[in-house]
Amino acid sequence: MSFDLAPYLDLLERFIVLSKEMNKPLVLHAVYEDADLACDLLHKYGVSKAHFHWFKGNAQTIQRMISAGYYISITPDVLYEEEIQSLASIYPLELMMVETDGPWPFEGPFAGKETLPIMIMDVIEQIAYIKQLSVEKTAAKLLSNTRQFYGVDI
Repeated sequence: MSFDLAPYLDLLERFIVLSKEMNKPLVLHAVYEDADLACDLLHKYGVSKAHFHWFKGNAQTIQRMISAGYYISITPDVLYEEEIQSLASIYPLELMMVETDGPWPFEGPFAGKETLPIMIMDVIEQIAYIKQLSVEKTAAKLLSNTRQFYGVDI
């Protein structure tokens, strides 16, 4: 059974055009091969303010996204998934944010626990460890990235 992506890509294209027209950031849940499709459309319309939340993808897509200046967010699975740990080590801190994306049944130290925003501190600590930076510097940069990307001044 095949799945027709065309209607979804048409809708995504409409959102991309709208974000460009309104000069608003675009948040995408596009992983693996879907990220390439999203990158193609972002490139087509010259949209650079894109945030791939819960991103996972191959090395080529990762490099493509870094070159384009797209942001990603790192989730609590960075504490126990090698793929996400590798992503966190490769992706520039300047293009990172953090999130929990709950409710989601995490594993590892979060197995059986309700997804809560407090988990973000564990994510920040793991990113700091991976990047060999202080937790304070890492937290400050991630907060600054989020504020800058979304235009939030708290």
